[in-house]
Formats: sequence, structure tokens, C-alpha cells
Amino acid sequence: MTIFWIAKAFSPWQRSLRPSRNSVTDQQPWLTFSAIDKIESIINEQMHVFEYGSGGSTLFWSNHVKEVISVEHDRNWYNRVRTELDAQQIKNVRYILAEAETDPGYSGKQTDNPNDFISGDRNFAGKDFNKYVRQIDNYPDEYFDIVLVDGRARPSCIARSMNKVKKDGFLIIDNSERDYYLRKIVFDENEWKQYLFAGAVPYIFHFSETTLLKKINSSGR
Repeated sequence: MTIFWIAKAFSPWQRSLRPSRNSVTDQQPWLTFSAIDKIESIINEQMHVFEYGSGGSTLFWSNHVKEVISVEHDRNWYNRVRTELDAQQIKNVRYILAEAETDPGYSGKQTDNPNDFISGDRNFAGKDFNKYVRQIDNYPDEYFDIVLVDGRARPSCIARSMNKVKKDGFLIIDNSERDYYLRKIVFDENEWKQYLFAGAVPYIFHFSETTLLKKINSSGR
């Protein structure tokens, strides 16, 4: 991280902190700079991408890959990004609004349980993200080259996404320093290769971690 930070990330990070800058205008994923650098080295125009959580990343993917499926939980944010997609006449994004729904059994659930579909955000107490998480179920197993988990109910999104990633594809987990995301999920090291990218993040002052997990194909690459 240190070499990357000194050589590449410091100046872009400084520029990103200016009041006029934001991820949508810059069409930039809100991940660590080192993770963005890695992603830029692997993406191509034939890829299919699914993302939980939309914004600058949605616009970024649309410029680099064949198809983007993006699911958003916040109606106001959805409307803002939808306006941007329409203004730019972007046609390769399927943009889905899937809001949280009232959950009568909420009180007995845990945020780290992938089967509970709830968020740790107190603004969503009493609600679940079952509909949101299950949007990826509309696609076959091993359909996506990249799945980005950067939205709500992340343990549930991670667990639901594992079978949807192609061999040699990537599952990207943002803010992976929050240990409860993966507390109850096991990645077999014979099936997944992990890359951890810690450091600066555009538009904010604190550091974070982004984890990329590559699904190993049958030849073991």
C-alpha cells in the first residue's frame, strides 16, 4: 500500500477532496484507489457486471463493459443516478430500484447472518432487504464477470453472489475492514484467491479496505 500511495494515490486523493468533486461527476467507483487501479487492469468491453449500490461506479462500468445490472435501495439517489444515465443516453445499464420492506420478524435477526437480509443502519430498523438482495437470482449461476457489493445487507449480498460469479471472475467487497460482513461466510482457498487493497478512498478523509476475491477456474489459475 505504501508504494502505491506515494506513487499514484496521493495526488488524486487530494484533488478528490475539493468541494466540487463527487463520484457521479467523476464517474468513479467509491473504492480504495489501489482497488480501482486493479479493476482498471482487468475490465474489458465484453464483461457483465452486477453491483449492489449505485452511483459513480455505475457510470464507470457503463463506459468499460458490455452490460451493467445495478440495484439501488434509496429512491432519491436512484432518481439522481437515473437522471444522469438518461442525460448521457447510456443504454447498457439495467437500473433497478428495490426498497427495503417491513419485516415482522426483524427483532430476532442478526446483521451478520447472510440468511437474515437486514442492514446494520438504524434507519432501516424493522425492515429487510430480501427483495433487494435477491435481484441477482434473476440471472444464471456463473453469469457475471464482476459482482460489486457496496450497498445494504452486505453479508446477504455476498452469500447470494458467490455462485453468480464466473470462473476467473471477481467478487468485490467494499469496506471489508468491517469484520461482520464475512464473519459467517467461508471462502474456500481452493476456490477463491483473495486480494486486499487498503488505503485512501476518493472524496473522504479516512482510509478503508476493498477486497477482491477471484474465483479460481478448474485449471487452478
